[in-house]
Amino acid sequence: MALDPKIASIKAAGTYRFEFDKSQVVSIPANQTRLIVGFSKTGPFNTPVFVPDTAFFKQVYGDIDRNLERKDSFFHRSCLAALERGPILALNLLNLDKTDKVEYLKFGTAATPDIQANAGALAEYQKMYNRDKFFYPDSDSFLDNVNANKLDFNSATTNDLLDFTNLGQNPVSVIVRKASNANSTGFNVTCEEWYGAANVPGYLNKDSLVSDFLVDIFIIDGNFGGDFSSATPYDRFAADPIYQTYFDKVQGLKRRLFDSDSTDTKINEFFNESEVNVIATYTASLLPNFTDLLGNNLFVEKVVNADTASTGVFVAVNEDLFDGDTLLDGVAGGIDMIGHNLEYTQATSFQEDVNFLSYSGAIVSDVSYAGTGTTPNTVSQSTEAINVTQLTSGDIQIQVVGVAGDSLWDAFSLFTANSATSVGTYILGNAEYVPVTSVQIVGNTITLLLSSVGGVVPGDFNNVTGATYTYINESDFGFVTDEKVTSDTANSNIVGGYGSALYSQFSNGTLTDGDEAVYETTIAGITTQATSYLVFNAVDYGFIHTASPTTAISTIPISDSTYYLPSVQVTPYEQDSFDSITPHVEFTLGGSGFFLDTDATAYAAGTLGIQTLKGANNVSIDIIADSVTEPALKPNQVLISTTNPDIADVVVGNYLVNFEGNVNTPHSRLTRINVVQGGLTTAQYSTIPANSTAVLVTCQSEISTTTAAGIVKVELYYPIDKWIDYLNVFTLDGFKLDNTKHVPNGTNERQNAILNGTLNGTNLFKALTDRDVINFRYIVDTFGNGIESGSKAIYTVLASTRKNAFAILNAPSAKDFKDNTDPSFKDLTGSLSSRFISTGGDLALNPTVRYSLPSQTQGASWGAFYYPFITVRDLGRNINVVPAAYVSNNFIAKYENALPWSLVAGVRRGVVGGTGVVGLEINLGKEDREYLEPFGLNPIVFQSGTGPTIFANKTAQQTTKSALSSINCREVVIYIQDGIEAILKNYLFEFNTAQTRLEIKTLADNFLSTVQNDDGVYDYKNVMDETNNTPEVIDQNVGILDTYIEPVRGMEILVQRTTILKTGAISAGNFQ
Repeated sequence: MALDPKIASIKAAGTYRFEFDKSQVVSIPANQTRLIVGFSKTGPFNTPVFVPDTAFFKQVYGDIDRNLERKDSFFHRSCLAALERGPILALNLLNLDKTDKVEYLKFGTAATPDIQANAGALAEYQKMYNRDKFFYPDSDSFLDNVNANKLDFNSATTNDLLDFTNLGQNPVSVIVRKASNANSTGFNVTCEEWYGAANVPGYLNKDSLVSDFLVDIFIIDGNFGGDFSSATPYDRFAADPIYQTYFDKVQGLKRRLFDSDSTDTKINEFFNESEVNVIATYTASLLPNFTDLLGNNLFVEKVVNADTASTGVFVAVNEDLFDGDTLLDGVAGGIDMIGHNLEYTQATSFQEDVNFLSYSGAIVSDVSYAGTGTTPNTVSQSTEAINVTQLTSGDIQIQVVGVAGDSLWDAFSLFTANSATSVGTYILGNAEYVPVTSVQIVGNTITLLLSSVGGVVPGDFNNVTGATYTYINESDFGFVTDEKVTSDTANSNIVGGYGSALYSQFSNGTLTDGDEAVYETTIAGITTQATSYLVFNAVDYGFIHTASPTTAISTIPISDSTYYLPSVQVTPYEQDSFDSITPHVEFTLGGSGFFLDTDATAYAAGTLGIQTLKGANNVSIDIIADSVTEPALKPNQVLISTTNPDIADVVVGNYLVNFEGNVNTPHSRLTRINVVQGGLTTAQYSTIPANSTAVLVTCQSEISTTTAAGIVKVELYYPIDKWIDYLNVFTLDGFKLDNTKHVPNGTNERQNAILNGTLNGTNLFKALTDRDVINFRYIVDTFGNGIESGSKAIYTVLASTRKNAFAILNAPSAKDFKDNTDPSFKDLTGSLSSRFISTGGDLALNPTVRYSLPSQTQGASWGAFYYPFITVRDLGRNINVVPAAYVSNNFIAKYENALPWSLVAGVRRGVVGGTGVVGLEINLGKEDREYLEPFGLNPIVFQSGTGPTIFANKTAQQTTKSALSSINCREVVIYIQDGIEAILKNYLFEFNTAQTRLEIKTLADNFLSTVQNDDGVYDYKNVMDETNNTPEVIDQNVGILDTYIEPVRGMEILVQRTTILKTGAISAGNFQ
């Protein structure tokens, strides 16, 4: 016997089923789980969620969404109705594409370098999820989505050691700081003590405290974050009666009520405000799979992501870099919440501020900015064609036709557009810079639009042969210069334009009101110093300076005020109360004097020097002795005089330099002060001068000292968490549903986009059809609509591909049928015609669409449609809703009081009930049913005394009649195939011998005998012998069991025949 082609095509080990429908005219437990399919604006999507009860469902997906119901989407009501009969699987479908984006933030976890992008970025939303089968948030997918480098550590990046996103739909605000002392109790031990000397991971320093890797995370409901595209990110709180006391317009959320407070008292007060809802707080470790002494996993991914379903917040850590070979502790781009590497960074590249986690601020006492102008670019036409016109909108249009390599074309191709929130290119017109508002490149044509505001006309731009254009791109800006022009002699301001370090350090909080500048001049041999107290203001600046200090000729206006440059304006005052402005001659980049730093050292001419109000987070301290000069001391100890002016800073918890770093080891290291012992005299240590006292400072590890002019010094650092007075707050807006594509809108087109976009040939479809991945018996439709060819075929395709599920589907509502015009279902009187429903519409009108049910190739026998809609009482009124979920309750009920293949119809098992059910959308008569049943719609009729009752047993397969045209026959086939497959699984990888085949046949016979006894089949036959397991079959490592069944048919039509006879005819036997 030749091998069946279907069998020959099988490659992988497993059990397979083939069905041959030969009935055409021409105790295994039954699974009862229902998969309810639909759409919800909230809750997990594209993944089945087990829902045990209504309370859980409402917590995850919310209550009934009546707005969606008006768009023929009844997911919530359907699930709640189905839950009246038991648990369900809920599947919320969201059709996503590459244009759907969500914001993410790569937190820096080290004080160096200053590279954290506070504004965040956008990434493709669906790629935050593992989509191999069902969607679930996945850290590896997140990292791949944001192009994390999993292979190599890079000291110039964040290395994706703490990435955040919000996968929910409600905005949340995030604060991340080093864990407070109260929250890190029990972890203030060294890594060596925690892990053991021989087991410290290679990415950690043995002397670090375990608490150095713990963070506190606060998740706040709503938007309290900064607008980091602005120089004053928190300006919106400045006039708020509640929040103005908590926020500085530049620096963020104030931490402490008083400078002496050791905890974040101001932040705690903010959290206690009635309008501030802190939805989650965590203390977690940045170290992968770090566990406490009780075995609790404190890894930040595990802790935060456990609540993603409720908070929306999802965290990813680049675990691949924790390989044990690369040091991450205390190095640039690694994990350094202390500031270990600041000593080396300031010695080699000079970092003036920190910006990581929620920390941002100055760490130096002196910052400087060289005066400079913006240098314009010029380009001349070569062979390009130039056309300058004014559009009816008023905008100036410049078109250049050329090719790459032409100088003008190449320059214009790099232009970017200005907007209300972003800086682009400016082109010099008639003595003013004109903003470019649009750039389009189509083929060899570049089209620019320029604002005409300010009297700009086409004649301001040259289009003759050899035309030259002067322009400034966004990346060219960065002027720092006097604002003063000749006509404004009282102006003492200095301006830091967009792109300058002055502007950026104002924006990140390095510079604050009250910072000082000292300007020294020498006139006639007399040197004077003028101190100014500075106020910094964000301004939209209407000039571009092309030289420094400024002159009238180098101060060129911008034509349109909408596109003025975001800048910082520095105003000097003679008093710290900001009363009188400092004269220009005492605060200028163009005078004969110099600005001084805190050591009274002059900066280069034309350089602005600012002495920060905060000062530096490190200080040099003279010592009396170390282990070199005092043999009684250990390398981790020094003696410091109690009269030292900085002795108050020598306290437990501050740090001294342990290692300054070098070319071979390019990072410094601090050592924590563990003990400070005071009151020591020369009696204890001979190096202490007579009649004086000293303190003994003991650190965790060796202390590095320096010697200058015979004086030995140590460098003391304040830990970053203690140093920074404000915290940044970051808002993650989450994903926003697009009503134009994601949400049902009442049309078939949108509904099909949702169904087919998520289920047609996708990994989700493959997972749902894999019987080893998920288990369910019924698929329940929650959508209306469906007036189309092959109505809702995606459901029957899903069921038939899965091969052990049945789809319970909603036919279109009577209202939808009646309102539809192509095709039309109304008769000449304008009434709805069931006849036209059965023909797919009024074909006499030549419709472009013909309504039909799924075809046989689309799995018609694997689904059933129910009609019309159910009427329920809702909020004091009657509404019509889809019937499938209510009908599914009847299918579940039969498992309790009947058989898995019992007919769900009639007064015994077909009465449709449920909370609020009061009737039907329309009452169907016998004539209606005579059209609808043969077509394949199962009518629900209202019967006196019973209520809404299912009155048919039809699958959608009615064009070709067979046993599988009846629902009960499809159900008994599913039951039998499930049962026999369970038998076959026990024999996988056994020998294909006559004995094995006999065992399988015997078990199959016994199983089918019970089905026969329960009226599932009239008769059956199993064949598994040498007739169908020929040598050719056996040689392919295949075993075949052929099962033949005759399903029991239901009495869908009962006929009562009564014959009237003459008297005595029955007893005489004179009739047949």
